[in-house]
Amino acid sequence: MAQIIKHQHKEDFKDVDRGNIFTYLQSNPNGIPDSKAMFIRADGKSFSRGHIFQQARQIAHALRHKLKLAEGDRVAIFSPNSCTYPTLVYAGLGAGVVLVPCNPQYSPEELVHPIKDASVKYIFAHPAVVGNARKALQLAGISKKTEQGVERVWLLDDTDTLATVQDGQEKDARTLIGKEEMEPLVVKDAAERTAFIAYSSGTSGKPKGVMLTHKNMTSVTASMIIALKNDFHSNSTALAVLPFQHIFALAKFIHFGALWGYSTVVLPKFDLELFLGSIQRYKVNLAILVPPIAVLLAKHPLVEKYDLSSITVILSGAAPLSKELGDEVEARIPNARVTQGYGLSETSPTATYMSIEKYRDFKGSCGELMPCIEARLVNDDGKDVGHEQGADGNPGELWLRGPTIMKGYLNNEEATRDCITDDGWFKTGDIAISKGAVLWIVDRKKELIKYKGFQVAPAELEALLLRHPKVADAAVVGIYSEAEATEYPRAYIVPRADAGVDVKDKAQAEQLGKEVRKWVDEQVFNAKRLRGGVIVEAAIEKSPSGKILRRVYKQRHEEEEKKKKGSSKM
Repeated sequence: MAQIIKHQHKEDFKDVDRGNIFTYLQSNPNGIPDSKAMFIRADGKSFSRGHIFQQARQIAHALRHKLKLAEGDRVAIFSPNSCTYPTLVYAGLGAGVVLVPCNPQYSPEELVHPIKDASVKYIFAHPAVVGNARKALQLAGISKKTEQGVERVWLLDDTDTLATVQDGQEKDARTLIGKEEMEPLVVKDAAERTAFIAYSSGTSGKPKGVMLTHKNMTSVTASMIIALKNDFHSNSTALAVLPFQHIFALAKFIHFGALWGYSTVVLPKFDLELFLGSIQRYKVNLAILVPPIAVLLAKHPLVEKYDLSSITVILSGAAPLSKELGDEVEARIPNARVTQGYGLSETSPTATYMSIEKYRDFKGSCGELMPCIEARLVNDDGKDVGHEQGADGNPGELWLRGPTIMKGYLNNEEATRDCITDDGWFKTGDIAISKGAVLWIVDRKKELIKYKGFQVAPAELEALLLRHPKVADAAVVGIYSEAEATEYPRAYIVPRADAGVDVKDKAQAEQLGKEVRKWVDEQVFNAKRLRGGVIVEAAIEKSPSGKILRRVYKQRHEEEEKKKKGSSKM
C-alpha cells in the first residue's frame, strides 16, 4: 500500500472546477478597490487593477474578433517583464486561447522549436527582441502574415497600444484596444482546457511543452490562499524580477498577486542597483527570488548603501537554498525572514511552501506540501521508503499527485507516460527525504543543470558541441559554484583526430577549450553558456551500453574542490 504524505490542512482545500482562471482572478476575495495599483514600473508609472482588467477584456475581444483567433489557438509571448505582459496574459485566458510564454533570451534558432511545436499563430514580442521573432518565423518557414493577411508579429510594450510590425519597420500603431469588451470565456471542463504551454527542458535535449490547464492554475492559486495567507498580505508590495515567462513568477505575481490584491513592482531584468533601489523606493515587503540573488544580498557591499528594512518575507525558489545562506541573508537584513518553496513547471509550479514562522524549525527544507498536493517517496524498485523519518531518513524519488499536475507534454505521449502513472502520480525525478509533510530535496535523479533557476539540458549542449568541426565526442555536466549558489554547465570534449590537437599538450588543449567555449557561447542564450569551462579529454567516460557517465565527472570535480580546500588550509 502506498504511504501517502499529506498537508495537515489538506481538508481545507476544495478540489472543484473553478472554471476560467481569469474569471477566478477577478473574483476579488479581499475586496480590493479597482483604483489600487496592481503593477508598477520601476520609473514610477503604475497601472491600476481596474485599468488592467478592463484592457484585458478589451484585448480579449480583439483577439477573437480582430485577429480571428479561435478557442484553443496558440499565441506566444516573447518579452522581458513589463506591465503590459500580465494584461496580455489575462486577455489570452479570457479569450480562451492558449498562451506560450517564451524566454526572451532565446536566439532565433532556439525560438523556432516552441513556435513550431505549439503551432503558434501570433507572436507578441517586445521591441528589444522583435527582430529575433521575425527571424525565427523565417527560419521556421512560417509566413509573416496569416491567411487573412494579418501580421503575425505584434509589439508588446508598456504603452497602451499593441502595434504591428512589417518588414522590420514599426508601422503607425494600430491599436487592438476598442470599446468592446469580452467577458472571460466560460470554461466548462477546466481540467482538460489548456491555458499555458510552458517549455521546460528535458534530458532528451529539446524543451518539452508542459500543458497546464485552467484547473491546474486555479487549483494552485486557491491552494496559495491557505498556505501563504499569513505571509503574503493584500496590503503588501512585491518585487518581480523573476521572468514572467517562468511559471514560478507567473503564478506568484500575475495570478496570485492579482487574486489576493498585493501590488507588484516590475523590473524588466535583474540589475542589482535597480533591484535594491526599487526595494528602498517602493518599500517592498515581499522579495521573491532565486539563490544566486540571495548570495548577493548576503555578500555584496552595495547592499549596505540601501535601506532594505521594509522587507519582511524573502521567498526563494527554483533551486535549493541552504540553511547557511538563508541565515546570512537574515543577518544582513534583520527585518527579513527567509523561507523557500519547491515546484516544477509540471506542477504549476508550487508543490511545497513553508510559512516564515514554521521555517525557523525546518531550515534548509523546501517546505511542506501545498494543501492540494499529496506525495510519496519511492525507491528504484517502485516501493515506498516511508515518511515520518526525520531529516536523516531514507531518500526516495518524490512522486506528487493532485489537481496541479500538468495535463501532459505537448506532442509527446511517450514522455508523458514515462512520468505520470496510470493512477496520477507524477515522478518528479528529484530525490527527497521527509518528516511528515515537510520535505528536503537532497539530490536530482534527472540530469538537468539548474543555472539561476533556468533548466539546461546536457544533451542539448552535447548535440551542439558535436557540430563543432574539431570535436569528436562530448559530455556536459553541472558543477556547483558555492560563490554563486548555482550550477555552471561544464563541457568535456574529445578532439577529432584531424583537429591537430595533442591532448597531452596543455597549451593546445587549453586553446581548443577556449575556442570551443567561445563558439558555443555565441550560439546559446545566457543560461546555457559554458561558465564551467571546457576540458579536453582523450575519451569520454561511458558505460558498456554507451551512456555517458556524468556522475564520474561530477565526482572528479568534487574531489578536485576538496583538494583545493585542503591545500588552502595548509
